[in-house]
Amino acid sequence: MYLPQPLVEWDKHLLLFINQHNSSWLDSFYWTLSGSLLPIVFGIVLLFLLVKDNGVKTIWYLIFLGLTILLADNISSAIIKPVVARLRPSHDPSIMNLLHFVHDYKGGMYGFVSSHAANTFGVALFLSLLLRNHLLSGAFFLWAVLTSYSRMYLGVHFPVDIIGGMVVGLLAGACCFLLMEMLAPKILKSQNLETPPYLPSRERGYFLIVYGATFLIIAIKSFF
Repeated sequence: MYLPQPLVEWDKHLLLFINQHNSSWLDSFYWTLSGSLLPIVFGIVLLFLLVKDNGVKTIWYLIFLGLTILLADNISSAIIKPVVARLRPSHDPSIMNLLHFVHDYKGGMYGFVSSHAANTFGVALFLSLLLRNHLLSGAFFLWAVLTSYSRMYLGVHFPVDIIGGMVVGLLAGACCFLLMEMLAPKILKSQNLETPPYLPSRERGYFLIVYGATFLIIAIKSFF
């Protein structure tokens, strides 16, 4: 992958700045954020609330959300990474010996674009367009930003990898949401697929409480 030399240097310097400002607490915190715990917890809670208030129509939201993840993940992992073949910083001889790694995790060989960034930003945009609530949108995008940042902290992605993944994810999320809006009424015909789906303010509050509590528990647990 060709990048102008000034951009390559900026990419490396910013990564080193992020990666070398480390501590045992941050190691544990970002290691957990980079894993699957948060999307599982948030997904279960949000799914329960949507099913409770919207019934079987929730399956259509899930189909297109799943399509967003499938599209973002496959474009980033199955197409762009092997074609571009840009080494992860953890496998790049020019920088890998300068990096701090957590649990000796170095990821696969290629890093452009970041699948974590693509998936999380795709999900964040799709859910933001679907639910149309500023607080929820802020929560979704904060999760995407922190997850993406964790990949740089762990030394397995350059900033440009993250930016590329973010673009792929946002495009996937927007395309899948527009596709849902176009196709769902024709498929469901007489049924009304509401966007945004019904989600009372009290239940939005429940989700945000679980969201904040999960981050707090991870932050406290990271001290031990």
